Amino acid sequence: MKTRKKNTTEPKRMLLLVCATEAEALYFSQMRKDCRYVNLTVLQAPAGQVKDLQSLIDWTGKQRSKGRFDSAWALFGFDDVKTDVAGVKEMESYAGKKKVKMLYFNPSFELWFILHLGAPGAFVSDISPLREKLQSAIPGYELTPEYFLTKGLNLHIKLFPRHSAADLNARNYNSVALAATGLKATTMPDFNENLTEICGLADMSHNQKVRR
Repeated sequence: MKTRKKNTTEPKRMLLLVCATEAEALYFSQMRKDCRYVNLTVLQAPAGQVKDLQSLIDWTGKQRSKGRFDSAWALFGFDDVKTDVAGVKEMESYAGKKKVKMLYFNPSFELWFILHLGAPGAFVSDISPLREKLQSAIPGYELTPEYFLTKGLNLHIKLFPRHSAADLNARNYNSVALAATGLKATTMPDFNENLTEICGLADMSHNQKVRR
């Protein structure tokens, strides 16, 4: 009589990303689809329940526990939750207790798109001048849900060839920000490492054409 082999395949680890705004959630949903990150869940934090950084961390922590995720990140631009360097530093210990990592951008999430074009030479506290550069490089760009559902439907896949450069630019710019403020400008490189660890490398083989 044959003995049945035991299933030794370990269950996939799961990663949660909670975004402070709908536009950010739409962009990272593009990333999830484009890269085939099947064990990544992207959620938008409900505006009615999330009004500041602490409530964003709280809501992310609840979703982490509910879904039994192995790793959970709360994504926000400083302007999304009306915080600053001191506010983020103050929340570091609290986020750790909630088992939530902070994926932040100072002063705005748009910094991540800007880093695809290059690293600012000096610390930027006002995103407006760089936003004009971004709009010139990406015609029609605006950080709104409407954009990501229409003209920006393929923004992630268009930017993807510059992803590694953007990650390196972020690391270099973080040195500038640390010297100026005592805090990294973004933890995106840390998230990228955790993403690769849990979800593996991006599978872009099915993305042969980009819709215009």
